[in-house]
Amino acid sequence: MPRSKRLAALLALGAAVTATLAAVRVASAQPLLPDDDPALEALRTGYERLERTFATRENGLFLDPIADPAAVATIEGFFAQTATDDFASYAGVDPYAVLASYDEHGDEGNFAGIASVGVAARLLALRNAGAAGATLDRARDAAVRAARAWHVYGAIGGPGVVARGVRRVTPWSPGDAPFPGPAPTLVPLADANGDPLPADKSAVWRAPVAPGFDGWVWLDDTSKDQVSGYALAAAWLWDALHTDPLVPASVTDDLAADLGAFARALRQVAPEKGIDLCLRDADGRLTSFHDLNPRSLTPDGLPLPEDSTLRNGFNALLALGIVRAAYHVTGDPEIGAWYYDELVGRRHMARDPVTTVGLMYAGTVTNYSNVNMAAIGLATLGRFETDPGVRADLAETLATQFWSVDGDRDASHVGQPWFDAVVGAYLAAAPALIPARMAAMLGGFPPAPCLERDRTNCDAAELAAGSCLAVDGTTTIAIAGSGWGGGPVAAEPVPMSIRPDSDFMWRSDPHQVNGSASTRMDPRGDWLAAYWLGRLSELGAPDANLSPFARPPLSSGAGGAAAEPGDPGGGCACRTAAAPAPGSSRGALAALVAALGVVLGARRRCAPPR
Repeated sequence: MPRSKRLAALLALGAAVTATLAAVRVASAQPLLPDDDPALEALRTGYERLERTFATRENGLFLDPIADPAAVATIEGFFAQTATDDFASYAGVDPYAVLASYDEHGDEGNFAGIASVGVAARLLALRNAGAAGATLDRARDAAVRAARAWHVYGAIGGPGVVARGVRRVTPWSPGDAPFPGPAPTLVPLADANGDPLPADKSAVWRAPVAPGFDGWVWLDDTSKDQVSGYALAAAWLWDALHTDPLVPASVTDDLAADLGAFARALRQVAPEKGIDLCLRDADGRLTSFHDLNPRSLTPDGLPLPEDSTLRNGFNALLALGIVRAAYHVTGDPEIGAWYYDELVGRRHMARDPVTTVGLMYAGTVTNYSNVNMAAIGLATLGRFETDPGVRADLAETLATQFWSVDGDRDASHVGQPWFDAVVGAYLAAAPALIPARMAAMLGGFPPAPCLERDRTNCDAAELAAGSCLAVDGTTTIAIAGSGWGGGPVAAEPVPMSIRPDSDFMWRSDPHQVNGSASTRMDPRGDWLAAYWLGRLSELGAPDANLSPFARPPLSSGAGGAAAEPGDPGGGCACRTAAAPAPGSSRGALAALVAALGVVLGARRRCAPPR
């Protein structure tokens, strides 16, 4: 057979095989969550009503609505009926009239960042399912509002400065109802002598630094959890919106420009530390919890020597996620080369998480805010990373440092649906139990409006005895000791039906036994993120769950080390170094454990003013 015909035949055979395999994959693909579970659909409908009516009403991002105690019955009645979706029509007053205030602006990057995964994934999933009309329009409008708010978040403090939180203080249009609660007091960047304010660095509300943000204020002194969530949100929303002909190009162009400016700011070496990957504020100072460089064990300490075998893999994971997200939305070859040639190639940062991220699990005193942050980094790289070597490291980190680690506090044991969704979507060897467990756990949440309930499962005498009869009158809870922050925690995860309420469940300890009632409406952006990521994703199919717009790995050859034989990633995928090396000091690892426990938890102590 002539060579040309043989080639044509091979190409035809290859096409047939590819089509067959694709058909088999589609036929056998298992979504993390089905779209026809009545219990989940009932919860979703209520939570999305809560989202539209209260949680995202202020600025487009998920916040905690705090109800006026006198209006609780009215709010509960609105969610109990189905005749109207419009609160003003039901109650005769604007939704703001029944709120005392909003809360959690200081965790907007983290909480609302993950919630924006749900906003973007909802639009993508509905589009994939052929949705049209009002359903698709409403999903698109929510994504555009969120994207515009993230532009404020990434630009209001000036180029390369990222907020900790943003707040709208002027009504959107004349005649709109005023926002609930008092406006915050603003602090200038410096005093009359040019010295930065406040003298002791802490989070304060500021007027806009950049032009074009009239009606907005911002909270400064951001931290690595907030900027990681911001990068995750910006990249997901860019994915969902940038090819939509009904979305103005400026919406996604702004997201890309802001995240690109942030990545370029991270590239600058901080003279105070002698390292890059540090967060700097508009007042010229590093933020209190500025460290993203893996050579940093604590933000206050000196960085590790460049040739040290010990690295903070937690910082590496978050930094890689941010910079890769910036490359994804910008396509900037300088950002891409810095990421692949320098961070991945020369510094081997993709290997750092493989050996140290699991140290965040510390038994009963595990701080699940850290586990949630790790999930942010893993979700970002899982969606956007295309380099085979980095993806192999990501899979190893997911399997051995996040999912299954020594002890009973890791993601494989606690059943948190956001953690399960990240593993299920981006680990090829994802356990088959994940879909059923996600559905069961998500189904255990209370219906909207999610006003926080009293959950005193254990009184003082029961805690002293080490065993409690829970509020349902049937469940026995064994107490394991004190958890992060000193409160009592159970030996096993507390069932969702009796678990204390939380405005962001993935950050909270699932072993917590007691909680108090309040008029806070938990906004359920946490639930919607896990739910819609589950609806969009296939179990154990990281290639299928990769962004359709994911950029190929980029290597300029300017800084990457040579790849190992057989490594298809070239200089940008080298995997010749591990951190720490097998002979590294266990004392050094112990120091890192202590640093992670103190520092990553302490960043939550940076309580913003309300």
